[in-house]
Amino acid sequence: MLAGQVPKEWRFKEYRKRTIITLAGYITYLRRIYLEPSGISHAYLDEVLGIRTRKQLAPDAFLWIAKMAADISFRKTAKAFYERTGAKISHWLVMQVIHEEGALILQELYDRAKAKGQPGLTEPLRFSADELYVEYDGIHISLQKPTHEQKNLKQRNRPNQKGRSIELKSAVAYMGKDDKRRRVGVAHFVSDEAPAYFWPLLGARISQEYVLEDIATIYASHDAAGWCKNNQLDIIAPAAEVICQLDAFHVNRAIRKAFGIGKKASYVIGLVYARRMKQLFKVLERTVASAKKGHKRDRYLALRDYLKSNVSLIERGLPHSMGTMEGTNAHVYAARMKIWGGGWSRKGALAMALVRSWAASGKDLIAPKLDNVLFDDVQQLKRQEYEESLLDGTWSAPRTEGAGWEPPQGSIVLCTHMAPEMYGWLYYS
Repeated sequence: MLAGQVPKEWRFKEYRKRTIITLAGYITYLRRIYLEPSGISHAYLDEVLGIRTRKQLAPDAFLWIAKMAADISFRKTAKAFYERTGAKISHWLVMQVIHEEGALILQELYDRAKAKGQPGLTEPLRFSADELYVEYDGIHISLQKPTHEQKNLKQRNRPNQKGRSIELKSAVAYMGKDDKRRRVGVAHFVSDEAPAYFWPLLGARISQEYVLEDIATIYASHDAAGWCKNNQLDIIAPAAEVICQLDAFHVNRAIRKAFGIGKKASYVIGLVYARRMKQLFKVLERTVASAKKGHKRDRYLALRDYLKSNVSLIERGLPHSMGTMEGTNAHVYAARMKIWGGGWSRKGALAMALVRSWAASGKDLIAPKLDNVLFDDVQQLKRQEYEESLLDGTWSAPRTEGAGWEPPQGSIVLCTHMAPEMYGWLYYS
């Protein structure tokens, strides 16, 4: 049936076997190879079924492996896949699946950021909310050690060990919380890009879940780090008012680091939440003045300077329910990526974080796109060059010696009713 759908100008070249891996195990089939006049070859059955060129995994197996590898190690994923399907795959192939899935997610966000505001953009069903809550913070992921490093204590404890971790900028947006204090309409995002690229990508991610034109107020919570404090949330919804708050978790941690756990720490935390800033700084000044020089006084000074530099963020008086970003980082990213003794490449860390953020948002993973479609850009360019050469009268049949499976110049493949495994070896000159 498919043979009747093949364009008339295509000529049959040969039969070839192919084996792919699906959730049902190994599947081997025979397909026809066709050639266009321009020299482009086609496995028409693969293109109709959506099977990619030179890829072992079928789309269903690809998505199953990506989802499983987001929760367990690559080796355990390969073992679980073998137990389910009987097909053996390597942990290296599992890693490549995660890398490719992360690239697909990132590409979709880049495409959406570029197409923002352009006509013809199809919009899925999205939330409409007057208020949007956005929390963001950085998480540091350990990088792999160089393979040339000597494994001894002297080398491990060198003072110039820089670049051993990568900071991923993570964010979560939601429209509020339900009666059980669970966030509603969660949209996770993570990236290692510079802030100039992070905020437009975050806007593209939020636009997948929310109608940005309906947002009147954006409440933001962060730890006052450089890139967090200098946010660009106004580019996400230009008509919305942005109100920022200092993350309650980091305020509490800074106070307990200075005063420990006791009545004095509870009293200072109460002044912060009551936004009685004048009384708060009077207490801190008296504490600093009465403290002796040493580590304890340095901690008091650090706390005073930290609160003074962020007093405007504390006085905002945002909802106290915000400030869960540290827990989000722990459950969404650190639970899989900060395993003791583990290390990641920069590409692998970002890919894994993107896959886990996508899954934590309740979104389906993206199936790989076809790379052997009938009319992609490379094939169109080759056809155009072929047509131009015909018009110039300079076209001649390409020589095919040394191309491996190509027959010699001037030869024709012998098509018979012999067994398929004999095809490709018999030629008629």
